[in-house]
Amino acid sequence: MNLGKKILLVSNPQIFAHYGEQVIASLQSSGFEVSSEIIPAGERHKTLESVQKLYDSALENHLERSSTLVTLGGGVIGDMAGFAAATWLRGINVVQVPTSLLAMVDAAIGGKTGVNHPRGKNLIGAF
Repeated sequence: MNLGKKILLVSNPQIFAHYGEQVIASLQSSGFEVSSEIIPAGERHKTLESVQKLYDSALENHLERSSTLVTLGGGVIGDMAGFAAATWLRGINVVQVPTSLLAMVDAAIGGKTGVNHPRGKNLIGAF
């Protein structure tokens, strides 16, 4: 997989506080241009509004078709950011770095991504 030159790291405040700066430093030392977006934790933030924040960050940081979105977090971050990657520029690379057991066995390997709609869970998504 060609990861391109630009990476958008997506995490939640708790995980980013523990690992974010170290991940960014490691990616930068490998030659990547890294930006980050922090989305609050919890199922109630797995929404199109959160995806919109990622789209805005992608625009501000000039992410291209060859860019990569890296998720650092649990299932909510993986699902939501994975959906953003699947739909930004008709699909960019995504690398999942799951930090919960459920994300390790579900969100990071299942290939399914999605966000919630006010009328139901995971009604908007992609494979």
